Amino acid sequence: MKLMKKRRFAHSVLILFGILFFGFFPLFSRQKVIMYRCWNDLTNEVIYTNTLSKDCKPKYVERGPISHTKGYRLTSKNEMAYDDIIRDASTKFGVDFYLIKSLIKAESLFDKKAKSRAGAQGLMQLMPATAKQLGVTNSYNPEQNIGGGTRYLAKMIKRFKNVKHAIAAYNAGPAAVVFYSGVPPYNETQNYVQKVANYYQKYSGKSLW
Repeated sequence: MKLMKKRRFAHSVLILFGILFFGFFPLFSRQKVIMYRCWNDLTNEVIYTNTLSKDCKPKYVERGPISHTKGYRLTSKNEMAYDDIIRDASTKFGVDFYLIKSLIKAESLFDKKAKSRAGAQGLMQLMPATAKQLGVTNSYNPEQNIGGGTRYLAKMIKRFKNVKHAIAAYNAGPAAVVFYSGVPPYNETQNYVQKVANYYQKYSGKSLW
């Protein structure tokens, strides 16, 4: 009798487990992280997707001018202030030290409190949503910002296998680079890519491409 009760109990537990697991599993499997905003010219609507493709025309938002700390000006001291952090990030993520430094200068002129009109923050101008995905809790913290920004840049380099396209993706987003098969025709992005290349030449004495 006791054996039958135990078997009945075990059978009930298995049924309950099956209902819970297979009942809830499809809910988890259907969940997707939406990463890209696309634009439908026909309906003038924003479409959200987690797939990069030529069908995804990016909805581009210009970052606009940067607001700096009151009284801030670029000095040689500011320009070297974060070299140790940049070096650590360079080693950790396998990204050229001078490329990271050039990107920071183009983004914020080494002002850790810099903020763009679009909401990008800190030395490498992380957007809040991007910072969250990268695990950055304080974009105005130099270590977190440079670590997160370099990690993102490393992902873009790996994704496109082309430094120029990776830099463009850092500014305009990867969807734009995929859609236009290279540097997007946005004035801000094209100027940004050239600016980074010029800074790299100055810092390293070498051409970036």
